[in-house]
Amino acid sequence: MNDVKELIKMRNTFKEAVDIIDELLNLKEKENNGEDIKKELENVIGRFVIKMLELNSLQ
Repeated sequence: MNDVKELIKMRNTFKEAVDIIDELLNLKEKENNGEDIKKELENVIGRFVIKMLELNSLQ
């Protein structure tokens, strides 16, 4: 894979990770309002871990 394609993939993966972090912040706000977020939180954290593994594989 050429460098430009790798950089584009890295950029897109970082953007997706940022979106997931935004979801985590929204879930924290829901938790502060008394909502149960356990199941949603596990899902979001799992997706975040996958994105970090994707970034690691781009090295």
